[in-house]
Amino acid sequence: MNEVTKQLMEHVSIRKFNNQDIPEEDISTILDAAMRGATGGNMMSYSIIKIQSKDTLKKLAISCDNQPFIVDANLALLFVVDNYKWHRLFQLDGIPEAFPAYNGPIINDMILGMQDAMIAAQNAVIAAESLGIGTCYIGDIMERYEYHKELFCLPEYTMPATMVVMGYYDKKPKRRPRFDRRFVVFDESYKKFDDDFIYDMFSDYLEEDPDFVKKFYKRKMDAEFFVEMHRSLLLYLEQWMGPAR
Repeated sequence: MNEVTKQLMEHVSIRKFNNQDIPEEDISTILDAAMRGATGGNMMSYSIIKIQSKDTLKKLAISCDNQPFIVDANLALLFVVDNYKWHRLFQLDGIPEAFPAYNGPIINDMILGMQDAMIAAQNAVIAAESLGIGTCYIGDIMERYEYHKELFCLPEYTMPATMVVMGYYDKKPKRRPRFDRRFVVFDESYKKFDDDFIYDMFSDYLEEDPDFVKKFYKRKMDAEFFVEMHRSLLLYLEQWMGPAR
């Protein structure tokens, strides 16, 4: 196993950072790596907002479902689905007049931008961890539509895809187990399975706690943050819901 593969296999989310600053040279390397990620049509339909202000990190620690460790990060990178720049180029070059079917970006553009943004984010994570810098994804950045849109001056046809907080750490937590490969990787087509397959997949959790499923649902899907995420995502998605061209 080479060093890159070993790094990937040892990934854990870090939620306790120390006070050591990340050198600007390393930040530049992380950003360069992010921007070398695969991208649909070489469009790079995303933007990266670099956040180091403690004031902004304090605000995010509250707005992202009250996660205090965010403020201790030395760096946060906000990956934004960004169809606005290409849309503006099309406007400037007269695409709406030349192609009347064009009414702005549609859901296709948003999904491709989401893919681009997440690939860039994962490249950044791999680069950071190769430099000994801890990382943690913050999906809650998709919540609080009005607040985050104003905080980051997000124009039309943009939305937060994810945020990654980064920093050095003193202790690496234990890796959490993943599902066995047979439950995730199927050959050639989706696997046909029975109910026993599902119970077998979650057997470790159910043996530890017979009420695991109800508790998990209540903690995640029945939580206030999940309701808010749904509300915000619907507002973001409205921008891209025009007719197909």
